[in-house]
Amino acid sequence: MLKSLHIHNFAIIRDLELDFHAGMSVLTGETGAGKSIIIDAMGLVLGDRAELTAIRTGEERAEISLLVDLTQLENSRRWLAEHDFDVGEDCILRRVLKRSGTSKAYINNVLVPLKTLKEFGELIINIYGQHAHQGLMQKSHQRQLLDQFAENEKLCESVAKQYQVWSERQRHYQSLSQNSEDINAKLELLSYQLKELESLDLQPNESEELTQRHLILANAEQLKQGSNQISHQLKNEEGDDLSTTLGHINNELDALATHDPSLNTIASALNEALILIEDNATSLRHYADRVEVDEQELLMVEERLTNIEQISRKHHISSEEIPVLHAQLQAEYEQLNLPENDIETLAAMLQESEQKYRDLAKKLSQKRVKVAAKLSKSITQALTKLGMSKAKLEISVSGLDSNKPSQFGLDNIVFNVQTNPGQAMAGLAQVASGGELSRISLAIQMIAADKLDLPVLIFDEVDSGVGGAVAEIVGQEMHNISSGRQVFSVTHLAQVAAKADHHYRVNKLADDKDTASAIDYLERQDRVTELARMLGGLNLTEKTLSHAEEMLDS
Repeated sequence: MLKSLHIHNFAIIRDLELDFHAGMSVLTGETGAGKSIIIDAMGLVLGDRAELTAIRTGEERAEISLLVDLTQLENSRRWLAEHDFDVGEDCILRRVLKRSGTSKAYINNVLVPLKTLKEFGELIINIYGQHAHQGLMQKSHQRQLLDQFAENEKLCESVAKQYQVWSERQRHYQSLSQNSEDINAKLELLSYQLKELESLDLQPNESEELTQRHLILANAEQLKQGSNQISHQLKNEEGDDLSTTLGHINNELDALATHDPSLNTIASALNEALILIEDNATSLRHYADRVEVDEQELLMVEERLTNIEQISRKHHISSEEIPVLHAQLQAEYEQLNLPENDIETLAAMLQESEQKYRDLAKKLSQKRVKVAAKLSKSITQALTKLGMSKAKLEISVSGLDSNKPSQFGLDNIVFNVQTNPGQAMAGLAQVASGGELSRISLAIQMIAADKLDLPVLIFDEVDSGVGGAVAEIVGQEMHNISSGRQVFSVTHLAQVAAKADHHYRVNKLADDKDTASAIDYLERQDRVTELARMLGGLNLTEKTLSHAEEMLDS
């Protein structure tokens, strides 16, 4: 349950601290005193969107805090634990609005996204606004009401998801049908290109290796003769080579080194050079022996390089990019060959998804029809209590004219009403007046409130348009609903206020410079005075005071 509410610099409220109690509480006061502002503040601290105009004039920030007792709220405690919040007996919800345009939300002093605050708030409180009846004329709202009573949330989600599957396949099938010739042509081209690339079977680095091999084969004769000639010049048996000459030089330098040992360093270096010359002469000779002039291999390499170059030119890429192209074309070909891209396979998949959709939609329709009869009866009984004894409401659930799948199922749901005997059943907008719509809405809300597993319900002037004995019944029904939960009602009706366990009066304080709201918790005598004011206006008489006493006593 709610324990307390603190409002600071919100609308015309400067600073307000309000403690709450179990059972039914009412907020009363003159029009414009700020009753609904308190409900708006609760809405904000529960995650509603905020406007800068909500900040009190002349102030830079507004702050609203709500203290919630969690001891009996198992669902809320579980939610907090699942979202890694500290779980104690109490929970503090806080909202801060700044003139700069920023807004911050907190749960137990932990900064959270607004949607998180709203998600948690929906586990605790439901607020029924004074204009709730306006949505009743919309078919979408009527459908949502019926599904809420039927507890169809999960089934509706399944229908919507299966509709998305069917819808996507339908769009794909139509696109595939319209472009089947283009797709077949694309497949043919891809098949041809892939066969060409598979036939080429180019290996990584093959082009570079072939180019190098071609260079050797094209110059094999020159490489063979040149390496032999250089090897001969470095070392040969006739003695006219570089090795022999360097050997003589080394001998002469060794002889000189006997007179000056410092020449030994040069002699040693020349000795190493002689060894290198002889080793390289041998290597060149072996290289010349290995080089073969192979015209046939040269032709094969040139043909292979020509094939690679032709593919590269055709696709406007380098030879190194051919393997990448091959992989891309293969992936594209496989994608176009997936079952969902085959027109016949896709047609079967489309039919299957539609059948699954229709099975779920049929199940949803059956639940709607079953609950519609019960709900129609319950609303009609509630209308009788609210003074519309001759009225009758029927919820019609019929198939859509087109029978075409929709995300909401295959049903056309209409709330029809007969307000007077002899009239034909017709839609709410065609038959009901504004006052009748308010009472129909109130009847639905009362039934819904009793069904909802929520600890706190708030009715914000939902009883406008009713009075007299009907108003007393409305108050009694609200009090009945408060058994086991908190109920708050903002009302102008003394008959409703008299049924409350707790009564708050909102006052507007104004002078030449400022306007503010204040709130008082009313004990017995003050309640009598306030009820008398609500009954008879500013001029209180013994009669109105006596009537107010009688209402409280009853």
